[in-house]
Amino acid sequence: MKQVLRKYSAVLVLFIVLTGVLLISLSSAAEIPKIVLFFGRFHPLLLHLPIGALLLTFFIDIIGRIKKDYPLLMIKWALGFSSFFAILTCILGYFLSLEGGYGNDVLEVHFWTGILTAVLTLLLFLMVSLKSDKTNKWFLPLFVLTLVSISVAGHYGSVLTHGENFLTEYVETSEKERIIEVVDSLKIYDDVINKILDDKCVQCHNSTKKKGGLSLISKEAILKGGENGAALHVGNSNESLLYEQLLLPISHENHMPPEGKPQLTKDELWLIKYWIDNGAKFDNYVNSETRNDTLDKLLKNYLVFDKIIIPKASKNDIVKVKEIGYMVNEMVPGEAELSIKFTKKAITKNDVDMLSKLKEQIIELDFSNTSLTDQMTGVLKRLENLKMLRLDNTKISDKTLQNIKDLKRLEVLNLFNTGVTGVGLETLLKSITPSQIYTWKTAIEFEMAERLKKDYGIQIHNGIARGFVEKTKLEAPKLTPENTLFIDSLLLSVKTNTKNAELRYTLNGEIPDSTSALYTDALHVEESKTFMVRAFKKGWFPSDVLKRDYFKVKYQVDNFTIEKKPEKRYPNANKLFDLEVGNLSFKDGKWTGYLGYDLSTTINLGAVKAVDSISVNSLGNTKDWILFPNKLKVYASNNAHTGFKKIGELKINQAKGYEDPQIKRFTLQTTNTQAQYFKIIIENPKVLPKWHEGAGQASWIFVDEIFLW
Repeated sequence: MKQVLRKYSAVLVLFIVLTGVLLISLSSAAEIPKIVLFFGRFHPLLLHLPIGALLLTFFIDIIGRIKKDYPLLMIKWALGFSSFFAILTCILGYFLSLEGGYGNDVLEVHFWTGILTAVLTLLLFLMVSLKSDKTNKWFLPLFVLTLVSISVAGHYGSVLTHGENFLTEYVETSEKERIIEVVDSLKIYDDVINKILDDKCVQCHNSTKKKGGLSLISKEAILKGGENGAALHVGNSNESLLYEQLLLPISHENHMPPEGKPQLTKDELWLIKYWIDNGAKFDNYVNSETRNDTLDKLLKNYLVFDKIIIPKASKNDIVKVKEIGYMVNEMVPGEAELSIKFTKKAITKNDVDMLSKLKEQIIELDFSNTSLTDQMTGVLKRLENLKMLRLDNTKISDKTLQNIKDLKRLEVLNLFNTGVTGVGLETLLKSITPSQIYTWKTAIEFEMAERLKKDYGIQIHNGIARGFVEKTKLEAPKLTPENTLFIDSLLLSVKTNTKNAELRYTLNGEIPDSTSALYTDALHVEESKTFMVRAFKKGWFPSDVLKRDYFKVKYQVDNFTIEKKPEKRYPNANKLFDLEVGNLSFKDGKWTGYLGYDLSTTINLGAVKAVDSISVNSLGNTKDWILFPNKLKVYASNNAHTGFKKIGELKINQAKGYEDPQIKRFTLQTTNTQAQYFKIIIENPKVLPKWHEGAGQASWIFVDEIFLW
């Protein structure tokens, strides 16, 4: 036994000596060989072997002592296995550390506790091999010390890899996230850029692991830069190392984050570029940045709402509010919070009182540029979740401020060009303190505004250069032609009534922003396209988006028959093939209506022709008893009277409740069907569903176009 032990010990000593020589030569080398760095990457893989083996060996040791059947041979070879891989893991760990980028203090603790673990494990193996009474009594305490050492080494290893709070992240009392429910309250670095860096970059660039010598955990660390110099070139993202390395091919060794780690999204890259190009400011609120609509859209993803459960408003209530002139948008798609704007100049008390139906859901409310008066604003008291209120360019006074004094969640209040006074505002601030208030062109003097800012710790914008209140939204552009269906090609012409306004457009379905293509002359369209255009002008809010879906039809239908004509109130089957689409009003003269029966028509193309798809434009308006069809069925033949074969059927889902009026295009694929005659049946549901107020009564379907392409 002693001879085996001597041989094993000799091998270990030789292994340790050779390793020592290698480590000394590497520490003095000018450049670390890549093969060494390659083997260093195996350190995280191998380190689990000695850890698992030691824990299992300790468990077997304790069980053997309790049962008084000690498995000496098993313990010995298990410790031999553990000691070999503990030493090998230390060597590979040293190789890995040569890559750099780790905090020296943490690395030192991890390094030396790892070596201590390897030494103690080897000592345990030697003790159990000697089987001496003197060593036996120290064996168990030394084993416990080894487990303590490997635990400390493991903990500091996790700190190097995952950050210093990795172990305690979910037991620490985290600071409550700041509630930010309007874009103007976001800080561009703290609330946006820092979140991106923390989520995707800080794991490799923190105080304990500084890849490339760069830490991204604070303003000071970012500005300090790393081994390759400054991380930021303020005002120029393309010259900034931080942004430049994000754009490298993912397989490049300097790409950030490394391959296999979560990558930055297109939107996150855009925000980082925007931040650097606009001065890389660390303390500014968003509303002091150079704003554009793309920025506003992306920043909404960083809003933080208070965890208050708000029920979704009924669709019927939203429809009623829209009907009287309100524009209603969801703050976050699919969520209950709403942003509402009154779009007409003239407003009545009844119009305002209608908002009581949405009192829980309204987060943003805009009455700007309306005839709103104090007598109309009583309902504001009930909007308990309101965060932003625009009353600019209205006829309100201090009386209205009394109606909002209990809105504890109000953050942004716009009083531009109203009749409020300093006394009224100060009275309001004694009850609530919105973080942003706009008071330009009011009776509030500059000196008083400054005093209130200081006394209540808020931002009061009392001049044209300090806020956005001087801006007005541009009028939407006008587009010709109105017709969106065409056979060969189409010439699109756009104009605006605002002098020197720029028209920016897209043809790919994306909402245009200030960086989209500039419209300079009429556009020639030869394929189906989604065209969106928007007006922009410095000092003005962008216009609403004008959207048109232009569709190229393959065949003009001149010859058709219809089994049962449309209802007399909505007549003329020729409308089905005139390439003129209707709007949301079924009374616009372009729709054909069918009450309780199907629309069945047979089209004669004049010769055998290939048809890939057949589409039907249909109107749905459940409130007016108009449903979408149940099915679209198509048959084809080369004979006008016989031989029709079914080539396809499209099932259409029906509404489960009342919905806003909408137009849908239903398309059945008929890929390369060769025929002269096509019979199209648009199936009417026949009766209104059980949930409808007219349940059991005949249902309408409305169709304005059938086209082949």
